[in-house]
Amino acid sequence: MPTKKEKVTFICDLDTKTELEHWAREERQTISSLVGSIVAEALTARQNKKNIKKEVEPEPETIHELVQRNINKLRRRTRVRNLKLIASAEVLPTKDDFLLIMQALAVPEKLQQKLWFATYGNNSNYQKGVRNGTI
Repeated sequence: MPTKKEKVTFICDLDTKTELEHWAREERQTISSLVGSIVAEALTARQNKKNIKKEVEPEPETIHELVQRNINKLRRRTRVRNLKLIASAEVLPTKDDFLLIMQALAVPEKLQQKLWFATYGNNSNYQKGVRNGTI
């Protein structure tokens, strides 16, 4: 009976092979299906571990933090010129640059608002990039 599963060969020591044979007999499986289920469980655990790591990263507090974390992605996806200066908090982004950054990173609206007020406060007179502390 043909299957759509791929064959994979691996090398192990004699003790491991003996243990796998014993375990497969206990489970009433072939060694192949036992190893397949072990690997599938390991891959699932690995994927869950990756997802947990992604969730653990805290939200950025400022636009500078956000740009710093994603500077390479932003260089590829946007034409914002001062990314390095924005990331190092030397310059504030223009309103247009702020929107381009949010759009490129698909930032949720609540976080956008939080970053907006952390960056500009309630003052909406920022038309161009302004050096910190000059206004």
